[in-house]
Amino acid sequence: MNNLTKKKSQKIIDDLLKQLGMEEQNRTVFHLKNINEKEKQIILDAKCKEVLEPWFIIDENDEVKTMFSIKTLIDFFQKAKEIQRHNFELRLEKAIYQQIPIDFHDVWIVAMDEIQKQINNGTKEANIDLEQLITNIHIKHPNLFFNMKEMAQKVQNNERL
Repeated sequence: MNNLTKKKSQKIIDDLLKQLGMEEQNRTVFHLKNINEKEKQIILDAKCKEVLEPWFIIDENDEVKTMFSIKTLIDFFQKAKEIQRHNFELRLEKAIYQQIPIDFHDVWIVAMDEIQKQINNGTKEANIDLEQLITNIHIKHPNLFFNMKEMAQKVQNNERL
């Protein structure tokens, strides 16, 4: 392994550590070495003082791999799920506000009921078109939204809103 490629793998690890907000001295690096066809040896880098996650493994081709404990992996997927849910709720909120609701909470409750029906029928939450859902709710329940055409007409005719 020449110095150029070694620097490439180190740069990848350093960049990832920076993104994770970890300090360079807290990295755990292993080197993967082929013993024979059925065996590989993993060697802890002598610079490592503690074995902290994530583990970075540099193979003989200078490719960087990572390893995590099951607990860390579960935590990661749990956080990803929370972020996905939060993103879904923000997109739903935006779709509702675009239709100018009279009472946001009332529309939210109707929308959540409709979403639950779609999920019960096998639709994945991520595949629900929220803009179309709120448009359909607006059509089914016009009393939940301001009628902008009617309001514009009243303003034009100098009527009271």
